[in-house]
Amino acid sequence: MTRVTARPAVLLVDDHPTNLLALEGVLEPLQVRTTQATSGEQALRCLLREDFAVIVLDAVMPGMDGFETARLIRQRARHRDTPIILISAYQKDESSIVRGYVEGAVDYLTKPFEPEVLRAKVTLFVGLFEKDRELKERAARLREEQAELLAREHAALLEAAVQRARLHGVFTQAPVAIALLQGPVHVYTYVNPLYLRLVGQGDILGKPAREAHPEIDGQHVFELMDHVFRTGEPVAGKAIPIHQGGRETAFFDFVYQPLRDGVGRVEGILVCASEVTTQMRARLKAEELSASLRSQHEALQKSEERFRSLMHAVSQIVWTTDAEGRVSADSPSWRAFTGQPREKYLDGRYGWLECIHPEDRGRTVRQWVEALRLRKVFEAEHRLRRHDGTYRTMSVRGVPVATEDGQVREWVGIHIDITEQRRSEESASFLARASAVLSSSLDYEATLAHVARLVVPTLADWCAVDLLTADGGLERVAAAHREPEMVARVYEVLRHFELDWNASRGLARVLRTGEPEWLPTVPESFFGAGARDEHQTRLLHELGLASYVCVPLLSRGRILGALTLVYARGREYDEWTLRLAEDLARRAASSVDNARLFREAKEAVQVRDEFLSIASHELKTPLTPLRLKLHSLRRSARVAGDGAMDSRALLAHLDAAERQVSRLSRLIDSLLDVSRIGAGKLELDWEDVDLVEVVREVVGRFEPQATKAGCRVTLSAPGPVVGRWDRLRLDQVVTNLLTNALKYGAGKPVELSVSTQAGHAVLLVRDQGIGIDPGNLSRIFERFERAVSQRHYGGLGLGLYITRTIVQALGGTIEARSTPGEGSTFSVSLPGVYAERALRTPAS
Repeated sequence: MTRVTARPAVLLVDDHPTNLLALEGVLEPLQVRTTQATSGEQALRCLLREDFAVIVLDAVMPGMDGFETARLIRQRARHRDTPIILISAYQKDESSIVRGYVEGAVDYLTKPFEPEVLRAKVTLFVGLFEKDRELKERAARLREEQAELLAREHAALLEAAVQRARLHGVFTQAPVAIALLQGPVHVYTYVNPLYLRLVGQGDILGKPAREAHPEIDGQHVFELMDHVFRTGEPVAGKAIPIHQGGRETAFFDFVYQPLRDGVGRVEGILVCASEVTTQMRARLKAEELSASLRSQHEALQKSEERFRSLMHAVSQIVWTTDAEGRVSADSPSWRAFTGQPREKYLDGRYGWLECIHPEDRGRTVRQWVEALRLRKVFEAEHRLRRHDGTYRTMSVRGVPVATEDGQVREWVGIHIDITEQRRSEESASFLARASAVLSSSLDYEATLAHVARLVVPTLADWCAVDLLTADGGLERVAAAHREPEMVARVYEVLRHFELDWNASRGLARVLRTGEPEWLPTVPESFFGAGARDEHQTRLLHELGLASYVCVPLLSRGRILGALTLVYARGREYDEWTLRLAEDLARRAASSVDNARLFREAKEAVQVRDEFLSIASHELKTPLTPLRLKLHSLRRSARVAGDGAMDSRALLAHLDAAERQVSRLSRLIDSLLDVSRIGAGKLELDWEDVDLVEVVREVVGRFEPQATKAGCRVTLSAPGPVVGRWDRLRLDQVVTNLLTNALKYGAGKPVELSVSTQAGHAVLLVRDQGIGIDPGNLSRIFERFERAVSQRHYGGLGLGLYITRTIVQALGGTIEARSTPGEGSTFSVSLPGVYAERALRTPAS
């Protein structure tokens, strides 16, 4: 069977192409395939070609709207359960929502909506679609396995039919009259040629005995048949006279043997008869013939009983013992499976017992002895060692074969391999319990700890769950050991572990490649691989490391960590356990990923709320003095009346207003830049630029602000530094860095310098202000981040973020060095400086 590996598809339906592009952009982080449709009719055609994990459908479209489209989709049996999310640009009203749900939608969103909400919903339905597809694939595999079992059963039935045909041939050639009668009215189902010659009739098949032989009614023949069928007791007769109408009385020896079905009920009668008329006239000859017939009858009866016993089940391994349970005959199928020598198998009463798992031997012997004592069917389940040394779970059934007098003559038994069936049942049960634990809480550390305890001792003697941290480290978030006092040592092992990303095996390799590692038997060399010191090697020896499985925690194509399972001694991991561990790891990774996404979503909402609060405050800040200046201008104009206003006062007011408008414009430009950066649309206009000239212009522009802040600004630049950059963006970089220096410079000098190093332009901006705490240096270049209180210094926390983004877009780097209380230095390095070339610039 071919496994479907294509990513699920999402159908996007909207009559506006721009909306389709927006939806596709929202879903792009999910890495799902999308199909677009601009109308309800086109969406229905798409559904004819492919099944979709979820349909995102515009509610209002010309022609066939979203509601009608949803209704038509639900009318198709194939897509009746496909999730539909309706989206409307209109205000949410209850009637539209109710109608959407009535037509089959699972959700109704109104624009604008949070992209994270749509991504979360689509992620859920895509996951459900993949799980459904996986279940269907498993069902197909089960059907294939069932077909294989049916084929085996058919082969066994065919073999049984061959045996029955052989038995039929024996009956046909037997020198005795034989007939099989079925049911309480004794309907003929089989007669051999000799029987037909004996009764002198040829059309008795399918007829009840009374209808076939009315001439012998009243001679107690039918009464004997009724007695045998009712009681199950065989009846035999010697030289019984039968009157056949006008014919001469004949004498017969006969046996009425009850035939039983698989559960012991009598379903018919076997009639063996022979005419002994001649023998009555010559008794000696008759006695010799009678002895011969009895011998033949016993042989036929034994063959028939053995055949019926073997038909109780289709066997993998067939074996026989005598009445006392001693192995009486060789079993090639047993020896082929177990590899046990013939002399060992036939050695004594329990030679076969050495192939049974030691833990199952006592129980098996007790059940076998009880079956022998009570003469009942022997049924058991135990692990049988295969010739390669592995143990397989077997279902065992032994049937006693009885003689005419009810004594057990022998036992016939079978072994059926049910290993895969049991493992499938155990896997399904274990994964169901693990899934319930993983879905019980969004606290993934607690749920992983619970799963670890669930794994031990079912799948491991000890286990550990490790997650990668944001800084590239490794954290052991859960551990379990079958001896609780050893759990602390499982945690301690990781503290002495050297994470070598180039290692050829071990935990580091699994985290690097995303591929599982499976060692049925761990070599001694494994103990020292990656160990930081001898203490860790000693810990591994104490914990035990006989067999080992390490599988990655993968979700949405990302490696989140690893799950490690260890058998300390005695047991080995096989491929089935590896597959089960991978399945468990996938579920655990999905749980961790979902919990982190939920946590990140909450943090993002919190950051958004904080930013909106800050942005609102910052945008209002320049508006307040601007409003005051305008009020002053209006008041001055009213006071002046028709006379001319003082030009100096007017210019002062206008300069102040212009400064606040410029500040407001810069805030808005920063917000627009953040929007462009987030959308990946930061454009650059490349041209030849003198970095010294740009810095000098910015310094001149900031002279009034520097004077007001009490900071003396100096520029050191030996000569022009020319390269191919974006002049406007360079101006923005210098502006942001100088603004930052003046804001936090504490009224002390600010120094700027421009130089070249190894073909790179280097810009340094140094202040002697409050400085930055070392713990904040790693985050000051992120959005909405600042190293000081917003209440005292204000700002949106975007300047350094935009600066870093521009520098990286130009191919350069930026870094900050600082000492609290002594100031900060920002260093920008830009590639692309022209050698031996300069633009004309004003003299320094």
